[in-house]
Amino acid sequence: MKKYLLLVVIAIGVGASYSCYEPPGPGTGKVIVIDVNDFRVPSATVQLSQPGQLGTGFIINEGLTNMNGEYSYTHVDPSTDMGLEVILDISATDGVAVGQGIIRIKPDETSTETVKIY
Repeated sequence: MKKYLLLVVIAIGVGASYSCYEPPGPGTGKVIVIDVNDFRVPSATVQLSQPGQLGTGFIINEGLTNMNGEYSYTHVDPSTDMGLEVILDISATDGVAVGQGIIRIKPDETSTETVKIY
């Protein structure tokens, strides 16, 4: 009887520990583009990229900043359909002014990076 009770307690404990697991959600990266006078730049082009090794792992995302000079990107890994940590190169342009940076996006978090264009 004690062995049976012990097995039931172990089974409940193992089942409860697995039911609490939740896969990581997507992470969000926010890029703020500022000019040489530290003013935010609306409608600047932002490109986030991560070149892969041996032809795999390419991430390229491009868009424009909003009226507050901000651009957001939410990363979900297409092969696993869940959030994974990723480090992306940032390239921001507005006319002839350009700026670069790096952003690290972690699952279930929002990362913010400011890029100054010259």
